[in-house]
Amino acid sequence: MITTETLGGLELFEGLPEHALRTIAAMSEELSFAAGTVIFSPEQASQRIFLLLEGSVRLTVFASQLTEPMTVTMLTTPGQAFSFSSIVGRGYHNSSAEALSDIRAIAIPGQSLMEYLAREPAVGFVVMTRVANLINRRLGALRKLLLETIIDLERPSSTTPEN
Repeated sequence: MITTETLGGLELFEGLPEHALRTIAAMSEELSFAAGTVIFSPEQASQRIFLLLEGSVRLTVFASQLTEPMTVTMLTTPGQAFSFSSIVGRGYHNSSAEALSDIRAIAIPGQSLMEYLAREPAVGFVVMTRVANLINRRLGALRKLLLETIIDLERPSSTTPEN
């Protein structure tokens, strides 16, 4: 069982009222994944948002059908959220998540969480603002990776990148 203390210590839910933490904890479960496990991939419907408790997760995207997946971020800090598509977006993952080590994570059904946040707009505003900030940080990292990739592709092969 997920405790309110555990949830309240995570960035997404920090400082929420006790009643909100109790409700979210009741719909949450702790899951474990062995190293090497693919937690989700783009062809799967996104049903849960995850919050990392322990271990490390690699998020990857496929740039094209012809390439190997590209790592877009590594999650190693407790509380980092992933699988936002369960609460925003199309309802399908746009990346893959793989456990790089044995991990423990909190899983919250996206639809249940969104229904609760709609009933509690003050709590919903705080949580969704934090989700937006997390997505913004993740997009910033993707933008940086994209620019580095473009620069590497445009650099003549006879030059060496500066450090």
